[in-house]
Order: sequence, then structure tokens, then C-alpha cells
Amino acid sequence: MGWWVWLVVVVVAVAALSGLVLWLQASRRSGTVIAVRRGGGRWGAR
Repeated sequence: MGWWVWLVVVVVAVAALSGLVLWLQASRRSGTVIAVRRGGGRWGAR
């Protein structure tokens, strides 16, 4: 396992995090958060 493995892991983690944030903002705008809230809070879907 070289240092590049950790670099790839960090890049993938950052990309997934930013994608999740963008999806949350988009879903909040379109109103699908109401369905998520019905499932037990904003973080209940985890």
C-alpha cells in the first residue's frame, strides 16, 4: 500500500461528501426532505 492509496481514498471521500451535500441541498429545494423527515428525522435515513 503506497501513499497514493491514501490519496485516492481521500479524493473519493471528499467527492462523496460534496456529492451528498449537493444532493441534500437539491432535495431540500424540491421538497423530498418531507419524505425523509417522515422516516424519522433528517438523519434517520442513515
